[in-house]
Amino acid sequence: MDPALIEAALFVADRPVSLARLAQVLDVAPAAVGAALHALAEDLQEEGRGIELVQEAGGYMLRVRAELADKVRPLAPHQDIGEPVLRTLAVVAYRGPLLQAELVRMRGQRAYGHVRELIDRGFVEAEEEGTSKRLSVTDTFLNYFGLASLEELRPADDRSAWSDAASPADEGVA
Repeated sequence: MDPALIEAALFVADRPVSLARLAQVLDVAPAAVGAALHALAEDLQEEGRGIELVQEAGGYMLRVRAELADKVRPLAPHQDIGEPVLRTLAVVAYRGPLLQAELVRMRGQRAYGHVRELIDRGFVEAEEEGTSKRLSVTDTFLNYFGLASLEELRPADDRSAWSDAASPADEGVA
């Protein structure tokens, strides 16, 4: 099996892919995928390569070498947002504007840190309201996700559908 096929598959994947899933999608034996992964890893270890093959979260993925990441990060902004932070952003976008206290009840205590990160990135704005803050998404959020307005994301008659879609149980995902 050609390691280039594995490289292409991992390049287009948006999360780590297991050996079994690679074998299934590419319709090849798992042993062949394992050998191709090994060959690809060796190729990427050569001096002068900008990416590396890593095993993470039960699968394999390609990522920029750590020593180069800061230099190229401006070309791929916001790709380093973790899943829990994205889930928090989804709640703010879908249910907002909403009080931070309500968000914390839904998402757990880690939501405070998520909100700070989302404000720093310009996706969320916070206005003081009593002892809490009223959170809403910004035009930066809309532009980044290609939306003209939030109505494209959340029809008015469907707002209650997310009431339990994001719970503190999601917080186990780091």
